[in-house]
Amino acid sequence: MDDRIYTIGELSRLSGITVRKLRFYSDKGLLPPTVRAESGYRMYSAADLERLGLILALRDAGVSLSEIGKILSNRLAISAVLELRLKALEAEIKSKRRVAAALRAAIRVPDPTTEDLRRIWTVTKLSQSEFRAAIERFFEDVASDANVSPEWKKQMIDASTPDLPDDPTPEQVDAWTEIMALVSDKEYAAELRKSMSSMWDGEFDPAAYAEASNATFARVREAIDKGEKPESETGKAIARDWLASSARAMNRTPDRAFLEWHDSQYRKYHSRSARYYELLRIVRGDRQPDTISEEWSWINAAMAGAL
Repeated sequence: MDDRIYTIGELSRLSGITVRKLRFYSDKGLLPPTVRAESGYRMYSAADLERLGLILALRDAGVSLSEIGKILSNRLAISAVLELRLKALEAEIKSKRRVAAALRAAIRVPDPTTEDLRRIWTVTKLSQSEFRAAIERFFEDVASDANVSPEWKKQMIDASTPDLPDDPTPEQVDAWTEIMALVSDKEYAAELRKSMSSMWDGEFDPAAYAEASNATFARVREAIDKGEKPESETGKAIARDWLASSARAMNRTPDRAFLEWHDSQYRKYHSRSARYYELLRIVRGDRQPDTISEEWSWINAAMAGAL
């Protein structure tokens, strides 16, 4: 058993910690002296030297003094504290990576304006949960005047909320901030709200519409892969079937007025919707080409000769 006793000066030399810092730990109750000499000097044992090593290791790990006190008094498990600290450190690293990514994005902009910087730095301040909350607010706003089913709304939110990588590229930062700009655009939300209220009028069957659109777009994809043109007989047949099935889902008549409604919806919203899907693809790191926009363009062109 090591029964050596050290003065505070000797402990300082052995540990490399200043006498002032040792007194601080002692006064906080983390490193009380084993004995006090008749002169009042603090004296420490080999066990105290080991205790000091634990204190220093925990401090290097970012553990607070109060938590260290609980660990030393056996009121808190070291593993639990270190696990919490690790999670905090990982979150901090993730945040630093985002800051670095935002800096790279800012450097790419020649003579950035205040608006450019505000947009780019959004990514350093907005957590994933806050980003999802912004998407949820957007869909709540868009669906506020319509009898939209909660299931459809949740599905759209889930499909529209990307996860920004821990170490995003400048392109992903730009896409992330552009998505935020889209869902923060009140004029765009108002346009979609008007369209949504006319579609979800109590007669709309979302399940039937989803089934019809999935079947139609599978046929469209097959036609595109075969090199079929929208104006071909195949294109006209697919377009007529789509008009009929989508009309049934909306309790509408597949006539000229309904065809014109389809066309107006496409012209109003396709470009922004296509851009949103493209931005999602970039943020998610998906290198596959965006086929949704191509399919919508094809079926819309095919519908021009459907009736």
